[in-house]
Amino acid sequence: MSTTGKTQYEHTIDGKLLSKMLIGGFTNLSHNIDYLNEINVFPVSDSDTGTNMKKTFESGVAALNGETSFCDIFSAFVKGLLIGSRGNSGFILSQYFLGIYEYTKGKNTVSVDDLTYALPHAYQVAYRAVLNPIEGTILTIMREGPKRTLQKIGDKTSVQEFFDILAGEMFICVRETVNQMNLLHDNNVLDSGAVGLYLIFDGMRSAFYENLQHFDCEENTVLPSRSKTPIKTFSFFRYCAEFVLSMHRAQSRDYFVRLLINRGDSIVVATDENLLKVHIHTNEPQKILDEFKKYGSMVTTKVDDLFLTQEFDRLKQRKHTGFAVAAFTYGEGNAVTLENLGADAAFCVPGGHNPDEESLRNLLGEFLKENLIIFASDTEMRERLKKIKRSADLQNVHVAESDGLVNTFFTLSSLIFADEFRNVVKSLENLKKQKVFQTSVKTMVVYNHIQYSGNLGGQTITMNDFAELLNVVSSEKVLSPYSTVVVFGGKNCKQEDIDGICTHFRKNSGVEFTYLDGQQQECDFIIGAF
Repeated sequence: MSTTGKTQYEHTIDGKLLSKMLIGGFTNLSHNIDYLNEINVFPVSDSDTGTNMKKTFESGVAALNGETSFCDIFSAFVKGLLIGSRGNSGFILSQYFLGIYEYTKGKNTVSVDDLTYALPHAYQVAYRAVLNPIEGTILTIMREGPKRTLQKIGDKTSVQEFFDILAGEMFICVRETVNQMNLLHDNNVLDSGAVGLYLIFDGMRSAFYENLQHFDCEENTVLPSRSKTPIKTFSFFRYCAEFVLSMHRAQSRDYFVRLLINRGDSIVVATDENLLKVHIHTNEPQKILDEFKKYGSMVTTKVDDLFLTQEFDRLKQRKHTGFAVAAFTYGEGNAVTLENLGADAAFCVPGGHNPDEESLRNLLGEFLKENLIIFASDTEMRERLKKIKRSADLQNVHVAESDGLVNTFFTLSSLIFADEFRNVVKSLENLKKQKVFQTSVKTMVVYNHIQYSGNLGGQTITMNDFAELLNVVSSEKVLSPYSTVVVFGGKNCKQEDIDGICTHFRKNSGVEFTYLDGQQQECDFIIGAF
């Protein structure tokens, strides 16, 4: 990082300097929008994180009012930020700066000492707003950047030196995100929101220098180059809904969280006096908006169809002539596998989510207008999909009699060379007679001892030794009718167990064995046979 044209500042930031810093942050961020959009894969690959962060910060900068007090300038900036925030990243960013404002409220100038308390507080405000915080994201940088900075400053550190150190430590933290989330690692990218936050603070430090050039992500040789064959799954939730509500009567944040918790993901909820701000990815945006209107007046609303973004263009493509295949499953790795086997769209159902008929109908959308074969994730979903078919008399839709991952896996494998829709339906009817075995294995900690629980024939068996459990699951009594075994590994399974399960089945020459990284959260392993 260049220090060309250094201008010395001592220990405080007033309104004039703050305005200059915020404009510098906006300029640096704006210079890298295309890069941020390109590397955007989390929480969905919708290529808009950079745009959303820019629009959010732009709303704050546009509200700057020329005051000389730090508090007055920052108050106007944060109000603009809160009203104008866009997207998941923009929302979290607005909460972070709100946290800084809460700690510095009423101060004409702010010192390094103030910042050492304000930034950790700001992280807590942003963290509380997110229902399911994930490591390796913008939240990680909000926590770790200031934490590392505090270890390197002293009593005589100037604000200029503070921001130099902070930007440097944030950059180190940002580079580590590629290894903190599987999705980022698989695509060889940094978290887009995390990079955006770094760019803002790196731009803010430019206020202390005469000729500091913009940080250029495209030209920087230290940043990783995104994989040329992106690995991504379709979002289970089709719409991104955001709204600001002026409440008739103040309610707690937790009250509104309870109303939304099972309605989608990427949920961020914040309250500020009489204002409620919500961001959610959902399949029922209009229903949620209508429900929330009884709590107040809508200030702003925005609903985007994620499937219309460039990242989801392949939803319009077909792997078969004259019909489409949609599948539901648990685990992002399992969704990728099902797409490789011929599904045009494999949706990963979030853990604990139980979609109703309206949600499923909204998600499938245009698919329901063409010849369509659907594989459900479980028996309950299958029955709901059948109700959708019956209620609208959709003769073009066939709901396969699969009620689990293994059944879907082997059925798709059998249909990989299928041609016409009517022939595929006939094949599916014939395949109903095929016997498929599936069991799941979970790890449990009981009195500080590891136990493994397996579901076998509807009965749960618990054992202390993993190898012993595998012997029961793969006994001749269980597997003798089958010639092929496939195991799907969970998100939290241990490498030693993966090695053990592969060794166990590969030494059996009587079966063909395949191990796949399923990334399901509900269990460590799903073991299937056909």
